[in-house]
This record gives sequence, C-alpha cells and structure tokens, in this order.
Amino acid sequence: MHVLLLSIGALLTSLSGPALPDTIILNAGKNSKVIFYGKSAQDLKDLEKLDLNKILKELNEKQSRTDSVPRQQVVMDGDNFMTPQLPKDLVWVQKYLANTFLNLHIGTGVHINRYVFYQPPSALLDHPTAQLSTEIVLRNPFTSSLSVVHDARFVDRPKFAVALRYGVGVGFAMQRYLHWNLLQSAPSDYPNEVVNRAWDLLRKEKVTPLQSDFNSFQTFFQLSPKISVKNKKGLSTFYLSLGARLNYNRNYESINPAGYASTLSVNSSKGGHHRSKGPIITGGGYGVYSADKAYSISYIAELGYKAIGVFFAYNSDYLPLHTRTLGSNVRTDSGFTAGQQGKLGYASFGIRLGR
Repeated sequence: MHVLLLSIGALLTSLSGPALPDTIILNAGKNSKVIFYGKSAQDLKDLEKLDLNKILKELNEKQSRTDSVPRQQVVMDGDNFMTPQLPKDLVWVQKYLANTFLNLHIGTGVHINRYVFYQPPSALLDHPTAQLSTEIVLRNPFTSSLSVVHDARFVDRPKFAVALRYGVGVGFAMQRYLHWNLLQSAPSDYPNEVVNRAWDLLRKEKVTPLQSDFNSFQTFFQLSPKISVKNKKGLSTFYLSLGARLNYNRNYESINPAGYASTLSVNSSKGGHHRSKGPIITGGGYGVYSADKAYSISYIAELGYKAIGVFFAYNSDYLPLHTRTLGSNVRTDSGFTAGQQGKLGYASFGIRLGR
C-alpha cells in the first residue's frame, strides 16, 4: 500500500481551487474543510482502513503543542493509523455470526392420517353395506421449537437474496390420541338396528381406549432454501422459505392427562389416561402399541416480514404404531389384524419469531 498523505485543513476559508481527480474534500462546517488526497483511486479506497478517531486525536495533540496560525498543514504517515485488523479466522467467525439467527416457532396442529385398529366384516353387522371401524388419529394441541439457523447466501443482489438455510434445533409438543368408532354407509332404513349391532360388537370385543395425552421432545436438523426481498438500505424484509427437517422424536408420559378419550359416534365410556408402556387401545385379545422413539422427515414452509412470520409444518410419519396379540388367541376374520403397522402424523401451523 502506498504511503497516504492525510491533509487536514482547519479554517481553510481561502481554498477555492477545484479538487484534483484523486482528492476528496469534505465540508466540515461553514469555515472548515477536510481534504483526503491519494495518488490513485485505490489510495482513496484504502482510506477505509484508517482509524479516523485516532488520527483526529493525534491531530488535536499536535495542534495543542504548536502556535495557532490561520492555516496549518499536518502530515502524518497513514500506516501508523490503520484500524487493527482481526485475524482471518476471527473475521470468518464474525461474518458467519452476522448471518446466523435464533428462531422460535409456536403453534398447534391437526391430524392428517389414521390408524385402523378394528374393522369387522359387514356380515357381522347383518347389513350388506354398513361398515364399522375403530380408528386412532393424532391431534397436536401445542407445538414449539427453538432453532439456530445460518443463511449461506449464494445469490446476493441489491433488491433480493437467495440463501441455503441450515441449522439445528429442539422442540416440545403436547400430543393427544383421538379414538374414533365410526359407523359408515348405513342406510336410512332401520338405522337404530345397525347402531345397536355396532354397540354389541364393541362390547363383545371389549374395545377399550387406554391412552390419550402424551408429551414429545424433538431434536432436528433443518435444510431449506430461502428467498428474501431487500429494502433501499439493503436489509432483508419479506422472505419465503421452503424446506425439510430430519427429526428424532422421543415420547414421554403426559404430566396432565386428559380426563376423557375424544370420540365420534359410539365409544367406550372408560375414558382416557396418560401415555404408558402398555397398549394405546385393546380389544378382542389385541392391542396397539407405539414406539418410544423414532426418526421422521417433516416439511416446513415459512413466510413473513423481518422478525415475525407464520409457518406450516407437515409430518406424516411422526409416530409408528403396530398391532399385536395379547395372548395366543389369533382369530382370523374378526376385524383385528395381528402384525399390522402404520404411522400417525399431523400438520401444525403458528407464528415464527426471529430472522
């Protein structure tokens, strides 16, 4: 780097000549000017590296040691007034942290698929079209997550930017099994008889829901492209992000179990209980069990303005379920299927806080 000459003129009221091509004149009041001069345009660009506060302090000290004159020129070697440079690894960390953000998601959700536990043949209802089924769905009364994400920009324009967002996080959710006994395709003639037969079958098979509420903890890795719009100052405003999460889910008993099992149509009056190691529901010598832990992939969309927005998440493979016998009595064509497997899922939505 060339040695820069920094000329600071105080009370330069008589300066009237035009500035040279590589000279910058800064008006510092009605009667003061500051002149920055370099041998080339690159020299003027190198002025960004100077610590101007240190220069002005040194100038004031020199001025206090000299006689006051209407015009005075002070020449200082610019190399002594460079802003201290951070080590390269610290500069990288500083730049990385500038595009790293803390995000909070809070919301609720609804079920998106079902697990059929019991579905007897229509002949047992003594009707050719009527169909009875006992099903389980998963409702999400509360969901939350806290994540640290980084935006790796690969397109950066004055009006917009495109980045690959990635990060890790933890989540907490309150989940609830809903046990539904559905009677469908029953005709309008003699409906009471079909309903009574359905009740008789449920009582005979002792279909009993045993669990309702439980809690879930998650850890996840998120990867999602993000596009953001910039304002005139170059700051991001509106944004849209679409991506996926790889989740590790761990389920625990609920602290405050529900006092009921949510139902549709006919159901057991036993009521619901919190999650345990036992079956979720039993009947006919069969039971449905869930996994304590599982991996799943969910999809997430985010839309917002600056530090506030909304999100929508979709997780269809959240909770694996399977049916197994509780004894040695395996009955074919009873409406229960030993070894049956399936997964419950849910969709959640809510607000998102953070950049």
